[in-house]
Amino acid sequence: MKDARRTISRKSLRTRIAALEGLPVCVLPFCGRPTMNAAGNGVALFHCRRHVEHKARHGSHWHGTYSAAELKPYLAAATSYVRHRSEIDPFIKAALNTIALLLEEAGPTEIATRLKGMPATKRARIALARLRVAGIKPERIVAIVLAVTALIEEDPGSHRTKEFRTVQIAKALHRLASGYHRVWELQDERGQLKKVAELHAFPRSSGPVLRLIGKAVEQPCEWVVEKHLSAVLALKVKRYGRHPALPAGA
Repeated sequence: MKDARRTISRKSLRTRIAALEGLPVCVLPFCGRPTMNAAGNGVALFHCRRHVEHKARHGSHWHGTYSAAELKPYLAAATSYVRHRSEIDPFIKAALNTIALLLEEAGPTEIATRLKGMPATKRARIALARLRVAGIKPERIVAIVLAVTALIEEDPGSHRTKEFRTVQIAKALHRLASGYHRVWELQDERGQLKKVAELHAFPRSSGPVLRLIGKAVEQPCEWVVEKHLSAVLALKVKRYGRHPALPAGA
């Protein structure tokens, strides 16, 4: 009975979406592809499949994920800032304690090859558990939240939306401990090494799980960002200069 109601609900939703007035082509400049609704392969009214999938992976229809090199100076400044204030600032102390508890309560880990089919909430908890098992300290996580927010704030070409920031934080965390790596040494009948077999599996870095990971660590840091973002940016500029995209003297 429940499945029948769900089927009826889905059919009703598809009917209502089909009746909506969307655009024939994607709204992003120079794209020209039909929207998913116009092409009949999805519900997006204003974007093509390529840009919808881009947003699922990066948090923005058009902006890509920041590389580790782009984030490096901001992370260095944020790490130094958090380290020197972790014992004296009440907002940073509260964020560190909350994230430490979050990691501790994340539960057991699971190898990447067994994540398929799991709900996003469970995969997000497993991702946080992997950070704990990898020895990632709460100070590092708070620093990443500050660093990503500072980079987005200073970069004049960034996409300044909450979803983009949340996904970029999750992406930076995902790089720290995401893969499953296994090496087997295969021997012949004489016990001599014949060959080495390797398995490197990485969970898919896309979709709701990124939003859940980013939100979980972003929420405890809201007051840290509110109170200390400007100081972290000032420290980054003092040590490494302004963002290269900014005009001279800006």
